[in-house]
Amino acid sequence: MPLTGNSYAAVATSYACCLGGVNNVNKPNSPCFGRSNMSRDAVPVIDVEPFLAGDERAKQSVARRVDTTLQTTGFMSIVGHGVPDQLVQRARETALEFFGQELTEKMKVANPPEHMSRGYNWVGNRSLAYTLGEETPPDLQEGFAFGPFDIGNNERRETQIAESFFAPNIWPKQPENFRAVFEEYYRTMALLAEKIMAIFAVALDLQESYFSDKMDRPTSVIRVVHYPAQSEPPVAGQLRAGAHTDYGTLTILYGDDTPGGLQVKLRNGDWLDVHPTPGALVCNVGDLMARWTNDRWVSNLHRVANPPSEHASVNRIAIPFFHNTNHDALIECIPSCIGVEGVAKYPPVLFGEHYLDKQTRAERKPGLTAGKPNE
Repeated sequence: MPLTGNSYAAVATSYACCLGGVNNVNKPNSPCFGRSNMSRDAVPVIDVEPFLAGDERAKQSVARRVDTTLQTTGFMSIVGHGVPDQLVQRARETALEFFGQELTEKMKVANPPEHMSRGYNWVGNRSLAYTLGEETPPDLQEGFAFGPFDIGNNERRETQIAESFFAPNIWPKQPENFRAVFEEYYRTMALLAEKIMAIFAVALDLQESYFSDKMDRPTSVIRVVHYPAQSEPPVAGQLRAGAHTDYGTLTILYGDDTPGGLQVKLRNGDWLDVHPTPGALVCNVGDLMARWTNDRWVSNLHRVANPPSEHASVNRIAIPFFHNTNHDALIECIPSCIGVEGVAKYPPVLFGEHYLDKQTRAERKPGLTAGKPNE
């Protein structure tokens, strides 16, 4: 059942009866799996517009709040970001149209073995929990990934790792506007990510431009994700997206606020359902930012739960923008995060090596590629 128009309200209202219960927190296939009795305020809403407007006192105020938030949950819901809602909804509708096609049509742009973040991933092709060494069934999702465009051939061929990050994108013929819509969405999110990285710099007592030379050839990726309606109950331990952390600097997420949505793990072990304020985008830091800050900031576990049985016929769209640095950026402890002991927890690492190891685990778990559907 595709979600369109005002159907969100009806679904959210009937879903509310499950919120607050924690009785079935350890039963993945129960209707209230992982529900927390924490309020939605556990993922703070932060208005970033005062920072973007340029007032120095306002910048410091926003940066301090971001720093506090990222030291606790690692997640925030941002408003005042300047991304037009019309663009977000156009991207969502275009995604639904693409995923609504026959499998044979989608497989024409299937993810090629040599390039992981390009093209279509079919249901059963990914297992995010495997990035943490967890043996779980494949995730109940399909997706379409693409990365940077307008890249010169010389930059693509710079190194073998560069080829992985700057591989040509694969675009479907239908919907006809798919490429145009999502290239506009990518550019908009890339600009917002640059602004958020400036906020991060101020929050870490650095110059606003500290990260600029480390992301002037960014390797960011968008994955348009469809979580299909569940006509059959998931098998034991199977989720729409298994528990994982993100790999890069930060993620900016639009996601349908429906049953079977994003959950964040709290320090007490409970899972919190994330219900963003209308018009907000969810933002979290990834492993790279945690490493850069010497674990001052938290790259938190999160997952996408299964819907309760009464909402199993509802599908869901999510569009995460994964912001990444240059592939050859050296990631080492930021001076302001070294701590009183003067010890960096992690050795320096090139971003490309760190990222590809994680991505390979998610999409190249033994048995997943072998399960490719017939074209």
